[in-house]
Formats: sequence, C-alpha cells, structure tokens
Amino acid sequence: MIHDERDDEYAGGQAPNLTVEGERNVGGLFESLREQVEDNARNAVSAYQREIPEYRDIPSIGGERDHQASMYGFAVFIRSRRLDLAPARLPLNDDDLSTISSVGRQRAELGLSVLSQQRVLGLHTHLTLQEIHQVAGPEDGDDLLRMLGWIGSQSVRARSAYLHGYTDGVGRSRSLATRNELLARTLLADEPVEPRLADPLRRLVASRYAVSVLRFPAPAVPEQARSAVVSALAAGSLVAWLSCGELVILTPGTVDRTVALQQVRSAVALLGRACQVASVEGVTGQLAESLTWAREASRVAPTEDRPARLYVLADLFVEMAVANTPEIDAWLRAFARRLSKGPDLVSTLHAYYSHDMNRAAASAALRIHPRTLDYRLQRARKVTGLEPGSTLGVRMLSTAVARLLAR
Repeated sequence: MIHDERDDEYAGGQAPNLTVEGERNVGGLFESLREQVEDNARNAVSAYQREIPEYRDIPSIGGERDHQASMYGFAVFIRSRRLDLAPARLPLNDDDLSTISSVGRQRAELGLSVLSQQRVLGLHTHLTLQEIHQVAGPEDGDDLLRMLGWIGSQSVRARSAYLHGYTDGVGRSRSLATRNELLARTLLADEPVEPRLADPLRRLVASRYAVSVLRFPAPAVPEQARSAVVSALAAGSLVAWLSCGELVILTPGTVDRTVALQQVRSAVALLGRACQVASVEGVTGQLAESLTWAREASRVAPTEDRPARLYVLADLFVEMAVANTPEIDAWLRAFARRLSKGPDLVSTLHAYYSHDMNRAAASAALRIHPRTLDYRLQRARKVTGLEPGSTLGVRMLSTAVARLLAR
C-alpha cells in the first residue's frame, strides 16, 4: 500500500528478515497466511492501482518500478508484522508505528489527496479480511478469533499512526484543514475517531451534527477551489468533498439552522456557483444514514446561487417521492410546462411558497411591488387553472416548481 525509508530493502521484491517477538503457538491459519504473504502483497498493490486513480497516476520519485516496489515492500511488511505479533497477542511496537507514520507522511508529500487515503485504508481493510477468509477453515476457529481480535485492537492504532504521519506531511499551512476533512470523513463513515486526529479539533467533536449536502452541477469544481472552501470553513465546522461536485458540511452540536445556513452560504459565495442543498440532523455513530438521506433530499432541492433556506426532509419529502416515481414525475413535468406561458412565474411561485405565501415578504425577496406579485399569481392561476393559495394549488404548484428548479 505505502512505504517508508526502508524501501531500499524491499526494492528487490524480498520481504525483510523479521524476528518473532515472544512465544507463540502458530496454528494452521497463521502458517497458511505466511505462505501467502508475497502473493497477497502483489495482489494488494494491483488492487490499489486498479481501484484508486491517484495510485496509478502518482508521479513516482524513482520511476514506476521503484514506486511499485515500495508499495509492495510495505504491503509485505504490514502482513508479516501482523503474523509475527497476532499469534502471541503482542501489540504493534513504537518502531512499527513510526514506520507506518512515515509511510503516511511520504504519501502526503507525494500529493495524494484525502479522498485517496480514505479509499486506500478502506480497501486495505477489505483485502485483509478477504485474505483471511480465503484460507480459514472450520478447524481454524481459535486462530481466527485470535487474528480478528488482534486486528480489531491494532488496526485503529495503525490507522491513527498513518493519518498522523499524513497530516504532518501535508505541511503546516494545510494541516488543520486536512485533519478537519479526515475527521469529517471518519464521522460520516461511522468509523472510530483516532484521538490524535481529533485533538486539534476537539471543539468540533460533538454527539450530534447537522449534515448538510451541497451538490454543484457540472463542470467539476477545481481542486484549488475545493481546498479553499475547506480551509475557510475549517474553524467552525467539519468539511469534506466527497466528490468534485459534492460538499458535505457537519455543523456540530444542537442544530441551529441559522448557523448551518451561514456556513452553506459562505461555501457558495466562495465558489461563486449555484448549488442544491439539503440538511439532515444526525447522531454521531449513525451519520452514514443521515448522509444518505441528505444526499437524496439534495437531489430534489432547488438550484440556487444564494440558498434562501436550509431545506430539510420535511420540506422535500413530496419531491423525493415524485422523483422516485418516473411516471408521476413525467406527468407533473408536463403540467409544469404551462408555467412557461407567463413571465417569471416559476421564480414568483418559488418565492411565494418559500416565504409561506406571505405577500410582503415574497415581493420584497423578488424586489417587485406587491401589486406586481398579485398580477403574476393571477397569471399563474389563469395558465394552470389552479389558485396558488388553495390547498390543491399549494400541493401541485409548489411541487411542480420545485421539480423544475431541481433540474
């Protein structure tokens, strides 16, 4: 996966000569895994380069061959150390953690992104369990429990050391923002939080968050602009770009929509791009589900260059249901086309419903006279046959307008 200053030892493709620490009762499972160390390491390198584009395209220091050898060397190292220590239930020692930390630092110095690090750590865990599953048999129950117990306790320490090295490697100017993004991703994945990662951001660690998802339409937001947003918001919230067009902001503590909305507006203003945004309140340890709901809601939220409000599930559940029913969505779209027959009817109805049908507030938001607003509402009634302020009008027109704006 990654490497350290010992790379020259591994460049020839040979595993280091590792000594066994303490007595151990090596069973069939451990013997089988040791026989597979080099093959598993080669498979891991291939998987990283196949699944993570940055690991294919990374500019290697010593050339492509050296880069592959270093990844292979560390993959051998981490698997061999696991087999040295797990049978005797020995923890990773300081030298092991230092090696892992130096690997993370070097990956940062090579310019690998936070996203690639999250993916490689997740892929490493998946491959580890897959390797064990492939060789474990019914007779390996005790060894299997011992191995999984060791992984459960030591993988958190190894991950913490790696991320600590990575954040050191990005440089002081980006250290806080990088830690911020890593912590946000960890929470969103419902993974355990490494103490060394959270310490500098302790005031942002909470039991509850408002999970706000911002979706920016194509073209992709440039990397430099994404980094600027994370740096600008890192002091007051946890921020992560889950893709080049999807930003997540975690506002800690009891949800205050005003604070969360200010953070959203700051991000939009920095980028100068319209977006769709929705927010869901979540509990730490269950934020992955909150993220899923916020994502779904954001897909049907209006596209705005200055979000008027922070939309929640209660605001968008009808639109979410319609969007997931193509036949109804197509029927509503045909109905909504009638609004194109009048000037500014879509924006007028959007403002009208966004301000709870308050004429004064809606006309102020549109910067028009209340009488002009009344004229437009009458025009909407004429072209659609529905009174905008009636029960049916609210249901039909507000949903139709929302679906139009979401597109």
